[in-house]
Amino acid sequence: MSFTDPEWDLIEQRLDSDPRRYGMPEGGREKSLVLGSFNIRKLGKAVGRERELDFMARFCASCDLVAIQEVQDDLSGLRHLRRRTEVHVAGLPGEYGLAVSDITGSVPGRKGMAERLAFLYRRRRITRLELASDLTFDRTAILNELGEHHDDWRTHFEEHRRKLADHAQGLRKTKPRFVPSRFLTFVRSPHVVAFEAPAANDKPPLTFTAINVHLVYGRMKEREQEFDALLDWLIGRLKSGGRRMVTPSFVLLGDLNLDFDKPRLDRKRIDDRIRGLNTRHFGDTGERRVYFPFLDRHPGHRRFLRTNARASQTYDHVGFFRGADEQRLPNDEWLDAWTPRREPDDFEFGVFDFADLFSQTLRNRSYRGLSAAEKRDLGSRFEHTVSDHLPIWVRIPRPGFAR
Repeated sequence: MSFTDPEWDLIEQRLDSDPRRYGMPEGGREKSLVLGSFNIRKLGKAVGRERELDFMARFCASCDLVAIQEVQDDLSGLRHLRRRTEVHVAGLPGEYGLAVSDITGSVPGRKGMAERLAFLYRRRRITRLELASDLTFDRTAILNELGEHHDDWRTHFEEHRRKLADHAQGLRKTKPRFVPSRFLTFVRSPHVVAFEAPAANDKPPLTFTAINVHLVYGRMKEREQEFDALLDWLIGRLKSGGRRMVTPSFVLLGDLNLDFDKPRLDRKRIDDRIRGLNTRHFGDTGERRVYFPFLDRHPGHRRFLRTNARASQTYDHVGFFRGADEQRLPNDEWLDAWTPRREPDDFEFGVFDFADLFSQTLRNRSYRGLSAAEKRDLGSRFEHTVSDHLPIWVRIPRPGFAR
């Protein structure tokens, strides 16, 4: 059961009264841009989901560019979301453009969770460049991996066959899923599109290639394999630089499915993978070209921001990979300069916590104050119709305006 229309009316009234309380960014500011990411659970048909899509469009209307994951083969819901987003920005038809991948994560003729990845962008503030592609690995590299590590793969396949046989004989309750021992390719191919943010005051535009990802949700070994491969690809392209690149920088947006439920314990493991990139690949020059803001404690909230609706994980991220001479995308020095008295258009990042909005409206208590049973009950009413992920965003100054 989803929310009733009277309940939605109350929710929207509460959001309108104080949107910043729940982490909704202010959109359309002249001197800054908002980049967002939103895993919208199984975004397919619009019929029967209109009220939820209108609610989600409120967040999209506050963004200049938002990466959307879990779009289904049926694009009617995504198109409806775009129309409602335009209504929320003074009803400007054609204000938002779409860039959508074809389905990934399935095999034609077989059952599987096929998904698309989409970018929704505000045309007068963000324009598309010529690049649009999937991020894939060459077949030769895959075959070489299988050939060079043949014995490891053969042992792994044989072990999987034994587990299947045990399941067939009733010795295992669940059918085993094959988990690769080494990385071969992505379960869902990341979607790559180049964009440009035109500048003011005769300054050069900000160009970047956006990478929309939904990495595998499986065992930690699988997750780390895909994440490491993605980082290798991005760093390799970043280091190549020069005229071969359509843009000098990358912005990674999406659901990385990183395990970050215990920041004090998980931090070093993730830091070794991410923060160490600057030293390993750019030496001792002091360049800090790779930055993931949601891996840092938010200085205003004084805590790590959670991006799943149940407030237990930080799965969703925005990552910045700065070109050699690009100073207009954030790095951790920008976080060091963060102050409570910052200007409205300064660097900021946040999460639109609609789970807390729903709880405050319908239970008159914060989401974190609910019991586990109450959280499950409330979640059953929105996690499938809205999402089980919270949308995230980062604000950066527009090119041509001082940081």
